[in-house]
Order: sequence, then C-alpha cells, then structure tokens
Amino acid sequence: MNRGYTTPVTKITENDFESLVQLALDEDLPAGDITTDTLFAKEESCTAVLLAKEDGILCGLSVIPCLIGKTKASLTWKNALEDGAVLSKGTVIGEFQGSLVSLLKMERILLNFIQYLSGIATNANRVAKQYPNLLILDTRKTLPGYRKLAKYAVYTGGGANHRLNLSEMAMLKDNHVAKAGSIQSAVQMVREKNPGKQIELEIDGISQLSDAIAASPDIILLDNFSDSDTEKAIQILKEKAPKIRIECSGGITPDKLNFLSKFDGIGVSMGYLTHTVKFLDISLDIK
Repeated sequence: MNRGYTTPVTKITENDFESLVQLALDEDLPAGDITTDTLFAKEESCTAVLLAKEDGILCGLSVIPCLIGKTKASLTWKNALEDGAVLSKGTVIGEFQGSLVSLLKMERILLNFIQYLSGIATNANRVAKQYPNLLILDTRKTLPGYRKLAKYAVYTGGGANHRLNLSEMAMLKDNHVAKAGSIQSAVQMVREKNPGKQIELEIDGISQLSDAIAASPDIILLDNFSDSDTEKAIQILKEKAPKIRIECSGGITPDKLNFLSKFDGIGVSMGYLTHTVKFLDISLDIK
C-alpha cells in the first residue's frame, strides 16, 4: 500500500541532500576546526560506534557516505542496521574506522542529520502505530531544503505523505475559491487545465459541504471543524459521496486523535509530525 496522495517518498538519494551536506560543512568548518587541529595529529586513527541512547526509529543513514565523500575523509563506515530499524537504548547502529581528525570534524553535522530525521520518523511512528485506522499525513510545514528528507522520515516511521510540492496536486483554499467565484468554478477550472491531477478542496464550514460535494473534487478537507460538525460532515460524505476522500486538519496534535479515530479510513494532516520534533538521542562513541 502506498501511503500517500501522490507518489510517496519511499527512498532518498544523494541528489536529495548533497547540497545540504555541503552547506553544513561550509557553515561548520569555514577555516578548519581550531580544537581538533590543535590537539590531534592527522595520522591518528580510531574506531567509533554510532549508538542509540533512547528508543526510536532510525532514519538518515544514507547521509553518512555522502559526508565522508565530501570531506575526502580516510574513513570506512559499516552499518549494522537500515533506515526504519527499531532502536532501543544501547543499540549499535554502525561502526566507523579510520581518521580520528576527520571523524571529530564531521561528528556534529552527522548527528544533526541522523538525530533530526530519526526524531521525525519516531514522531510519525508513535502516532501511526497508535491510530492504525487513520491515514496520518504530513504537510509542507518543513524546513526549507529539507522537504524531501522530512517526508521520507515520516514515511519511514509509518506515516503517509501529502503532496510533496505545489506541482504534484491542486489544493483549493478560500482565496482560490474567491478568485474563481465559486467552489464549482474553482474545481472545474483546475480540472480542465490540469487533467489527471488530483484536486483537494478545503472547506472551513459545514455550510460549504453541499457545494463541495457537487463540485466532486478528489479530496475534501475539513479544516478546523468542531467535533460535532466533523461527525456530521463525515456522515454526509460517506452517504452521499463515498468516492470522495475525507481529510481533517487544523492544529491537530496526538491528543486530538482519539475523537477522529472513530472514523475509519479518513486522512489526518499534521504539521506536528515535522515542526514539533525532538532530536532522537544518538551518540558517536569513540573507542
């Protein structure tokens, strides 16, 4: 099952993060590492393990070979796990061997990527696992440049991907409807000019529901509906328009999902998955 409205982000390649890795290196090492370059000889070598310090879901390992390549480090990396692995405190993720100086210089950058993406994957996993009858969707509320990585992390954790960008599918909001003159006109105009593209229509009140159903978009988004209006709208949609997918949104956090879990199969979009993230505690232990 593809968990998403469009093509989900099931993998990432170096092209997706190479520029971010280079940006991180330029940011952190504009003129070397004063501490490391002063205290350690270039020829010193080491063995180090990447270690989980708390429970979670692993994500972001493909950044490591890119980082090694960008720094031309004399390092080898052998991973013991793959992205999506379930971590517990003390789990060894993989091992480095080689240049101690190179490893110390890239340590913070490496951990920033993996802790951040693993944090997102863990966030998504907790929610998706607790509410398996809901399609837990991410949003475009991501850090600039990190969109694809963040959505990959959501998918890795068991969540689902909404549209990756504005080009993948149409979402009609109040400003768009106002410009078109009506819900019917807005949906029709987009459909005529973009055949084959999915159309999602956002409504913010139950009074718009009849017009929304008549316009027949692919998805109707109930934005910031009260519990009672949500229940009423979903009942009407399932009876009168069973082919239209239903999504709920509007500041939804995990504590608000108990009510929505009454309705099997609906989508719930949550900026929370990517903008309320705690880095997963992962350390680099040099032996």
